[in-house]
Amino acid sequence: MSDKVTEMSHAQAGMMLDLVLSQDGIHADLDAKALINLAEAAEVLGRSEDAARLLANIDTTDITATWEGLTQASILLRRDLEIGLNTLAELVAEIRSGDDHPLLAGALNLLSQAQAMTDDLDSALETQYESLAIKTSLGSLVGQSNAHHNLLQFAKQSDDLESALTHAKRIVELVRESGDREWEMSALADLAHLLACDEQFDLSEDNYRLSLDLAEEHEDMTAAVIGHWGIADLAMLRGDGQMAMEHYSQALASQIQTGQPAPPALLQRIAAWG
Repeated sequence: MSDKVTEMSHAQAGMMLDLVLSQDGIHADLDAKALINLAEAAEVLGRSEDAARLLANIDTTDITATWEGLTQASILLRRDLEIGLNTLAELVAEIRSGDDHPLLAGALNLLSQAQAMTDDLDSALETQYESLAIKTSLGSLVGQSNAHHNLLQFAKQSDDLESALTHAKRIVELVRESGDREWEMSALADLAHLLACDEQFDLSEDNYRLSLDLAEEHEDMTAAVIGHWGIADLAMLRGDGQMAMEHYSQALASQIQTGQPAPPALLQRIAAWG
């Protein structure tokens, strides 16, 4: 939910929208920031047509080459892919003329994701690698991890298992170095899944168990479900019914602790081995 909506009641937000939209034309004094905030409020209130009308009146030249401008462009991207993409490309070109390297890395990151959304993966990869190079030169472990995460998603999108494994392994290394144990937990599970896809079953189980250890350490039941389920699937592939049932059952127990219904696929596996 937009911060602007949480600062006021829905009724107040609705009244403001009615006031703005009751004019013959949307007030010319409303800049891009105001229009984007109002459009987000309209979306929260279920007024999608009003949101579209507000966004259609945005002068994208009002969006500045700043972190706030990138945030506004990313919102535009979710609403109108073409306008958002063009706006980001213009911001990147403007930011290049300065010397704010973190800002350029952030802008390139967003542009890369926008390019991937249009299935232009070649451009997305080139742009994301440029962002990664800047983050590496800045020594930002979190930034590098995020870049490799995006490259991992692109590899999955193009069914490139080899590249996906490369990025997944690098993410584990980076988040481990940064000391982010919770991110390491999810990164290990992601790597374990990819290793299983590559039929590296022993390494896959090792990584699932490392992820599970961290899940138990942090009492993260959702992550525990993933770990137990992954180990159980590997046991099933080996024909080890006893281990499979043990971990499927533990996955179910962890799922119950999340307070969410058990996935039908998990129940089906338990029924098949019961």
